[in-house]
Amino acid sequence: MSSGNVEVIRRMYERWLADDPRVAEAFDDEIEINPDPGASWVGVDDVYRGPGGLAKYMEQVYEAFEDYRPEIEDFLTAGDDKVITLAIEHGRGRESGAQVESRRTAHVWTLREGKAVQLDLYLDRSRAFEDLGLEGAER
Repeated sequence: MSSGNVEVIRRMYERWLADDPRVAEAFDDEIEINPDPGASWVGVDDVYRGPGGLAKYMEQVYEAFEDYRPEIEDFLTAGDDKVITLAIEHGRGRESGAQVESRRTAHVWTLREGKAVQLDLYLDRSRAFEDLGLEGAER
């Protein structure tokens, strides 16, 4: 099951970066997005729910950053239902035009029946691995 989950998430990123509307196929109707609490400086809220919440979260990210894009480094499994995406996130401040420091982040996806039901975003990879009980596993 976990390798199938990796493919679901890999395909989702490919579709997102290609601006393919089929990206939505990866998400359960009850998807919950939990931004890193340290990301409050970009104007994101605490929790987003459902397709509308996901759209609102992405809208807020794109409002804050011009040319935002994740560079995916790797996909890892953490048990049968979790996929960890290691990414370097790039962008430029929309208002300032300043290049934003690239961050090595972790996106922890929880899947059920081939659909993403939860996304926990981490600005600090080591904290993601710690929360999953995988200390020392960071790449």
